[in-house]
Amino acid sequence: MKKALILVAVSASLLFFACKKEGKEKAENHCPVVAASLVPQIVKDSFAVRYPATSVITWFNKDSVAFCAYFITASNVEKLARFANDGNFIKEEIETHQEGQHEDSTINSHNVGGCECDTEKMGD
Repeated sequence: MKKALILVAVSASLLFFACKKEGKEKAENHCPVVAASLVPQIVKDSFAVRYPATSVITWFNKDSVAFCAYFITASNVEKLARFANDGNFIKEEIETHQEGQHEDSTINSHNVGGCECDTEKMGD
């Protein structure tokens, strides 16, 4: 439990640093991190059905219309999954790290403007 709380705190603090891409700072509009207790139960249930035996590391509030769940799969793949407030699945992003760059592979993408449910590369 203590390790999980430390991991959440480290993940949240990483979100507040600006991304650096090719030596230039890039401003990001990150979605706010929210406690799991503030995520609607229907969203948490939908996550559990779609990703059984997987725990969310960090929840984000996407412009008050959706929630993003950051998690790592059993095969050590970092993912973001977005769910509407009613629990409907919207989008999944796979975090890939190639040659020091951060790129997203998007599946079932329905891009909505506003803040980005995005994480900084861990350990960089």
